[in-house]
Amino acid sequence: MSFAPRGLDSIPDVCSNEDLPEVELVSMLEEQLPDYKLRVDSLYLYENKDWIQSSPCHGRLPEITSPARDEESFRYMTLIELPSSSLDGSHKFAQVLGTGNAEQKTYSDADMVKRLLAEKDRDLELAARIGQALLKRNHLLMEQNEALEEQLGQTLDRVNQLQHELSKKDDLLRIVSIASEESETDSSCSTPLRFNESFTVPHDPLQLDVLQDKLRELEEENLALRSKACHLKTETITYEEKEQQLVNDCVKELREYPGCILQWQNGI
Repeated sequence: MSFAPRGLDSIPDVCSNEDLPEVELVSMLEEQLPDYKLRVDSLYLYENKDWIQSSPCHGRLPEITSPARDEESFRYMTLIELPSSSLDGSHKFAQVLGTGNAEQKTYSDADMVKRLLAEKDRDLELAARIGQALLKRNHLLMEQNEALEEQLGQTLDRVNQLQHELSKKDDLLRIVSIASEESETDSSCSTPLRFNESFTVPHDPLQLDVLQDKLRELEEENLALRSKACHLKTETITYEEKEQQLVNDCVKELREYPGCILQWQNGI
């Protein structure tokens, strides 16, 4: 509803008349009798004779108005004129509308919060499942790593033992070879040999034959032990490479899992 304000030059014309009618402010919302009857001169606190007829030579004054000012004027006049019963009813109606809008907004906000909480619960449940799967995978990898480390330790112990036995047999072969050479050069006299105190070189030809047979057996056994040591060393290197590859795979999987989790969360 819009109201066109009257011009400033029309006010003196109304107030200058002798038969000035009473101006009634009628309620715009309800058809009731007005509660107040006001005269224009009593509103502006002037007598009729004080109003001066404006001269037509000055022309029409420009209207100073704005939509916001008109709206505030209409509200002011409506609040002055409305009876208490109608004001209470309008306030109650406005309160009911405001309450309904607030409740509807509250319900919509609550539903949105519930949906967000449900999505958050699903994300947490998914993250918990992924974490459990990662923990199980990590536990299995740790068990495999421990088993490989134990097997590697046993292999290293075996290699050290074989190397120790091989060094002892090498010493024995060196002593026997020295004894055989000395017996061939001079069978009548013997020269002292620098070797272990508990070992004595016999000069009997039969004993030398026995020692030579034993020497051949020790050489064959030495070759077998050397080949076995090489094989164990190769297996040790292979196990170390497998262990390193397994560790690298574990590290790679652990680095890739956070990216997979983020992709799943973004997809959800």
